[in-house]
Amino acid sequence: MTMHRTTRIKITELNPHLMCVLCGGYFIDATTIIECLHSFCKMCIVRYLETSKYCPICDVPVHKTKPLLNIRSDKTLQDIVYKLVPGLFKNEMKRRRDFYADHPSVDATTRSNEDRGEVADEDKRIITDDEIISLSIEFFDHNKAEQTGVAEDQLTKEQVNNKRYLQCPAAMTIMHLRKFLRSKMDIPCTYQVEVMYEDEPLKDYYTLMDIAYIYTWRRNGPLPLKYRVRPSCKKMKMSHLQQEGQNSTGRSAESDSASDKACSPAAVPSTSSSLPSPGTPVQSPHPHFPHISKPVNGASTSAPAPTRPFPFGKKPRKASLNGSSASSG
Repeated sequence: MTMHRTTRIKITELNPHLMCVLCGGYFIDATTIIECLHSFCKMCIVRYLETSKYCPICDVPVHKTKPLLNIRSDKTLQDIVYKLVPGLFKNEMKRRRDFYADHPSVDATTRSNEDRGEVADEDKRIITDDEIISLSIEFFDHNKAEQTGVAEDQLTKEQVNNKRYLQCPAAMTIMHLRKFLRSKMDIPCTYQVEVMYEDEPLKDYYTLMDIAYIYTWRRNGPLPLKYRVRPSCKKMKMSHLQQEGQNSTGRSAESDSASDKACSPAAVPSTSSSLPSPGTPVQSPHPHFPHISKPVNGASTSAPAPTRPFPFGKKPRKASLNGSSASSG
């Protein structure tokens, strides 16, 4: 099984895609040329096209006579820039308010609230790292999750009481929330805590700001999160190994009993070449000299073996064993 590692990148690595080549700053009112799809700040490209009809990057003709007709405002790109660059939207709104405050003669009544700098972060759904986010956390019940069509006002008092509310910084990660839940409820280390949005588990490196952007939280209530407690993978693996060990032990016991039955005297006929038991006296390795036993570590045993008749009617002879002579007869 292939594991995919998620790598977090720095904002500086994305700067070439978020910055205007004409002013060197981040896009403000991002505007794109429809012929080549290169983007710039609106003020920068409008001033540039007053003296040129070609793209500043690739020299593609924008328009033969009226280049301003082939540029379009790119709201999606501008929202991405505002969400990725911390504090950019707030600073830009302040700069616009200061401009109109310093130039009261400029008529701003025909301009939008964003052009006048009168849009708050909440209205634009821009979240900063130091912003405090309200969230609700409750236990994830799979049986209740399968029930559909239940209105919020029909929830029982017990279900409402099981929900807890927290206020956390937007930069707090799911890992911090898991540790908080573990310490608050004294969950053993043999169990793992999963934080979820609806029925989808969340990554440990997700921040509350990431969740609000990914799942399009509208600020119409606390950020709804859930959690569940499950046995850890290590514990599940150990229990699986123990179960396999019990199964293998049962199988080996059955095989051992079967082999015992197969090796019992009733099942196997006796033969003349059976091994002697420990209580059976060991015969001399020299059948012609029954009173001589095999020396052990250079010393001979003193207990003589039972005498046997000489085979084939041969006469007794003298034999030398380890340099010492022994007489038979």
